[in-house]
Amino acid sequence: MNAFYQWIITLTGIILMTFSPSGIAASHSDHQAPNFSQQELQSMLPPSPPWDGASTRFIVDPEHLWATPAEASDFQELATYPQLVEWLHRLASASPDIELVSLHQFPSGEHLWLVVASRETDKKPASLKASGKPTLLVQAGIHPGESMGVQAGLMFLRDLSVRDTQRDLLKKANFLFVPVLNVSGYLSQSPHGRINQHGPNTSGNRANNRWLNLNRDFGKLDTQEVRAMVDIMNHWQPDFFVDAHSTNGQNYQYDVTWCDNGASGLSPHQYRWMRKHLQPAMEKKLKKLGHIPGPCIDANDAMKPEAGFYPYLSDGAAYSNNYADHRHLPAYLLEIHSLKPFKQRVLGAYSFYQSLLDTLGKKGMELRAKAKQDRQARIDPVPVTWDYDDPAPQAEFKSFEYQVVKNPSVGIEQIIWSDTVANLQVEKSVRSTPLNPIKRPRAYYIPSSWHEVIRRLKAHGIHTETLTEEVTREVVRYRMTHFEITNPNREGRATANATPVPENHRVTYRKGDVRVNTDQPLGNLAIALLEPTGESSFFYWGFFNSQMTTHAYGANYIVTPYAERMLASDPDLKKAYEEQQAQDPDFIKDSGAVINWFFERMPFYEEEAFLLPIGIEHF
Repeated sequence: MNAFYQWIITLTGIILMTFSPSGIAASHSDHQAPNFSQQELQSMLPPSPPWDGASTRFIVDPEHLWATPAEASDFQELATYPQLVEWLHRLASASPDIELVSLHQFPSGEHLWLVVASRETDKKPASLKASGKPTLLVQAGIHPGESMGVQAGLMFLRDLSVRDTQRDLLKKANFLFVPVLNVSGYLSQSPHGRINQHGPNTSGNRANNRWLNLNRDFGKLDTQEVRAMVDIMNHWQPDFFVDAHSTNGQNYQYDVTWCDNGASGLSPHQYRWMRKHLQPAMEKKLKKLGHIPGPCIDANDAMKPEAGFYPYLSDGAAYSNNYADHRHLPAYLLEIHSLKPFKQRVLGAYSFYQSLLDTLGKKGMELRAKAKQDRQARIDPVPVTWDYDDPAPQAEFKSFEYQVVKNPSVGIEQIIWSDTVANLQVEKSVRSTPLNPIKRPRAYYIPSSWHEVIRRLKAHGIHTETLTEEVTREVVRYRMTHFEITNPNREGRATANATPVPENHRVTYRKGDVRVNTDQPLGNLAIALLEPTGESSFFYWGFFNSQMTTHAYGANYIVTPYAERMLASDPDLKKAYEEQQAQDPDFIKDSGAVINWFFERMPFYEEEAFLLPIGIEHF
């Protein structure tokens, strides 16, 4: 073991022995960890190589009239939400190119703001669309602990307007910026918001004040914040979408990483164009600005970098960039590396915004044409869930040298990083293989009683047709067998799993019921939400759990003689009963289970139990 690693282990042990309370904590309330200073916390994190990239030229002097709170504090402090809002209003008053739009006002009085940066005099959605320029939408602060995107956006807006150093970009493109999507989380600034990053001094909460993770909500739309983002997509119709985050867990050389929203097969034309034209242009610009671009990853094994990584490409419509994929909206999930200094992270996000807006201004019309092709296509079958590619592709991974040792105080293995580079060839665990894709239906029928499902389809911008008279249709409905609650409290919902078994039904739909035609630009999104196997379907999120039960039951005194006559008159049923006993010898010992087994096969059993209410009309 070299001297560097020995020094790290010794330092960690000293810190633990000096500050840890004696004894083993029985619960969170019994013992509180010491309140380490930021300097002490930074000393425990992996070392970060020195950096002085060309993008430092975007920083203004701390005394500059338009210095952001981050710049004024040498990137130690964040703008509080009131400071941020006041700063943006002052910017809008000083520049005709900046306009603020309130997306929502919370009961506490704060607004959720959209900033429009454009050379157009009228900055309404129709005017920006009529300008012919591509429009970039950037969302920051969905996880307020990952705040570099927020601070970078303030700097970029300033340079697009009053400082004039980037204003030429607005000649060819428009810029929409949501500075903080999770306002309540951002308001909860504290020194303990996020442990795994080099600064700043405070961070906000990951969840909002309903304790929901907004980046799991793009399919189900439980939160006002995400509904506001979807409203922007519906009304402003941007040509590109970016969701700005910081990474977790793994260490590597890259400081600016991102994933596109391709690989799923839903938007192949834009995916191929982005890989061929946009990604190389972005990498070239970022390298020129002194950054190290790379793929956004989640480590397959956080203690073993050579085990490879998982890129966030096809995770279902719950997540921002994958939701955009279902809408055929080109998108990047931006993940700035949390183990780089905060200044470097902010400048990495700034450089990303600047490079992307510049490239879209030059080539955005090409991408717009590709996205139009995807929106007009009606792929069949439609993927709604994905499997890992086999074999997995190999990829270069710019890592650092490390050792795994046993920590002498805690008694578990600890990974200790150096700042010596190590370039590896590893497995890239890509999920782009469709798993049981869905044959494209003509339409879905939804009874009006399932109003929450209908309301959220409409909120997504999916076109629905409300029936004005009764219609009778031959449809397929799924009987959900082996139903189980997979998580009783995932994002405030009881998520569900089952095996869907298709059944043919003749159903009369009434006035007020809804038909959803899949021959529309958002048809693939409708399929992903309404098919129960979709990775972010309404079924998965528990919207139909109330139908996964029965309310009728049979008593022993009537079901037993009824069952006796069923067995006498139906040889197939008798054989099935004998097979059930052979498969489960304990079955016959449970009289209640036997009663239920027979009752489920009687005409008194409720036909609608465990039957999804959605009717599927095929071609």
